Amino acid sequence: MRSKFMVLRMGICAAALGLSACSGGELQPGQAGEPQAQAPAGEVAQLEAPLAEHAAAVGRKLLIIGNIDGELVGKNSRDAIFTDRLIADVGGPAHLHVLVVPAASASPAFLGSYLRSVLALRGVSAAQVETAQIANQDDDSTANVDESTWLNGASKPTEVAKVARANVVWFAGGDQDRATSLLLSGAGRDTPFIAALRDKQKAKDLILVGYSAGAALFSDPMIGNGTSFGALSLAPSSDPDCAESDPICVAQGLGFVPATNDVIVDQHFAQRGRFARLVRALAVTDKHTGWGVSANGGMYIDLLAKTAEVVGNPGDATVTIVGRDGAGPNHEHAGPPFLGDGYTISVLGTGDVYALPNAAHPHGVSTHRVTSEVYAPFSEYFDAPPVLTDSFGDEVLTQKVTEYFADGTAQTSGARVDAIAFNVDEQGNASGFRFRFTADANSSVAWNEDDGYSIFDARLKITTLKAQFSGLAP
Repeated sequence: MRSKFMVLRMGICAAALGLSACSGGELQPGQAGEPQAQAPAGEVAQLEAPLAEHAAAVGRKLLIIGNIDGELVGKNSRDAIFTDRLIADVGGPAHLHVLVVPAASASPAFLGSYLRSVLALRGVSAAQVETAQIANQDDDSTANVDESTWLNGASKPTEVAKVARANVVWFAGGDQDRATSLLLSGAGRDTPFIAALRDKQKAKDLILVGYSAGAALFSDPMIGNGTSFGALSLAPSSDPDCAESDPICVAQGLGFVPATNDVIVDQHFAQRGRFARLVRALAVTDKHTGWGVSANGGMYIDLLAKTAEVVGNPGDATVTIVGRDGAGPNHEHAGPPFLGDGYTISVLGTGDVYALPNAAHPHGVSTHRVTSEVYAPFSEYFDAPPVLTDSFGDEVLTQKVTEYFADGTAQTSGARVDAIAFNVDEQGNASGFRFRFTADANSSVAWNEDDGYSIFDARLKITTLKAQFSGLAP
């Protein structure tokens, strides 16, 4: 018998940030947004024993993480699921050499310090974790260092030389527009540092990792800012600096995901309800596929094999694949408001695999490993779906929509899940959007006890709604 899955959520950005325009959300020690809860030891990855040595090729890989947890509790870290995988793929602790790029960060010392603490418990020495001196913000935790003087680090031979010693380069969170201002020239060209990274990747000798804002950098164009409601309600910003108030803004990214995949990346995805923002970003950029990565989840991509896997703690990691065929096929109304239909939505859980997009499969192909766990949508295990009233809330897409899509009883008017988002004024006048998820012959779902629901190729239609509420007047 299937059951609803419940998981412990400890992402760096709290659920209360739901519709925040901030795309970054990195952990900055001492900030109000830093999580205070400590996960029970049984619910995080254990870090007691060093990993065994073995030979392994590094290859050409990307690890795109929605956001790291950023806490070390005793010998436990929820992020060990990522660091363990990297250690294994480079051949063991003695072979790991990490270069941290803090360009996006307002606390440039944080990630390097945190990784040294975590990796030390795996037998990785502090000397194996370097920090590229590329930043424009001073870190209060380092009294003797002024990181704001690292403005031109991406052009300095000393920092470029660090690339040769690394087999993992890890981009910190923060502000992706800050990062590109430091990592690209004024004309938008590669700095020597980024050029060195690309050369090392071509040599099949590098794994690139990014979380939060560092993940957004991996596509080009990238999403610089915006919210789902703003992206649908207002015209896209033409501001190249992507201010926090922008309804949606796209800008130049670093483009580590190959242009042939025609992909744009989003992060903090499930927690901030960004699926509508990603649909709008696809239309703005005329891209065909979006990858939305949840906090505490990662998409581990092998560019040589042209495949990817969802990684993270089971039940606590999702990647959402959004497919758009184009303005005509999706009947888009550019707006505002922005409307459209015929988009595909797949929500993948830990261990699900994905073949990268190509000409034959422009949205890629998502697969659940255990064939016996795959079945048809709307299996009638739960009651008919209610209209979900918080479309952009924490995990609504990846839990409630997927749950009812997989196991809900079909409504008398058809098999569908409806979710709405709206604004209401003091007189009770409401306006907003309805998101209708339906199935076709290509749709399927999967269940397993550890990860909950995966859905494959649901169809999405976006329309407007208006309503009148009573009881709101003084």
